[in-house]
Amino acid sequence: MGKVDELIERMQGQGVYFDANFLIYFFDKREPYFSVISQIIVACDRRLFFGYTGDAAVAELMVYPYRTKNTLEITRGKAFFARENFLSIMPHSTELFDTASRLRVETGMKLIDSLHCATAVKAGCQFLITNDKGIRSTDDLEVVLVNDLLMFDCFPES
Repeated sequence: MGKVDELIERMQGQGVYFDANFLIYFFDKREPYFSVISQIIVACDRRLFFGYTGDAAVAELMVYPYRTKNTLEITRGKAFFARENFLSIMPHSTELFDTASRLRVETGMKLIDSLHCATAVKAGCQFLITNDKGIRSTDDLEVVLVNDLLMFDCFPES
């Protein structure tokens, strides 16, 4: 069983928060990440676990399509987030910004990273998947780095 399969098994029935870079890698089909991320997205779509993200992650993903004025990509992005029974998008309330500010002070994380963590915890997530090394696990939330899921052949054949 590979790292991704083991992670999906551990996440079954749990809440899983997707950070913006995770979603951007999927949306852009960016390798070497896409092959790993697509397995997690399929598991989410099959409802093996409950997927969440925040309004800020949606906004981050939409920046490039708006910057390039690519109407096809704008429509594709909106349709991705509008799918029913797939991904719950959490709003960032004043309370969450306050929690994020406190987390920033306590952990040294950037404010946006603290906001993602606070939103994940508020949503009841046990996992946050990202590739941002600045986001740290807390007592309530396990941070999973996409890089740690990649399979590299460290011992090439002789």
